[in-house]
Amino acid sequence: MEMAKLNLGENEKMIAQAAASHIVKFMMLPQANPGTLYVTNLRVSFDPSQGRASSAFEYALEEIASFSTGMANTINLRLKNGEEHKITGMFNKKLIEALQSAGVSRA
Repeated sequence: MEMAKLNLGENEKMIAQAAASHIVKFMMLPQANPGTLYVTNLRVSFDPSQGRASSAFEYALEEIASFSTGMANTINLRLKNGEEHKITGMFNKKLIEALQSAGVSRA
């Protein structure tokens, strides 16, 4: 299965992309939405391949306050506005390294 491609802007470089799931609460229950997480030198973007289209997100690196890891390498992205996004997947170690390479601080 080929991953979708992210359209890169001028001076934007892909650091990593990997299959992941964005966990979104639906009717008070956590629901995994599979897709691809992209980390570039300018932004972090999630493109769902299944599940809810509303699980998609994209943030400039400046909007991200930090990230932390939980059980099974779950990534918790924290935005400066207080929002949080949970990402799970078997490639999270690669994505954690990519977030650090992009300059996102680890909490």
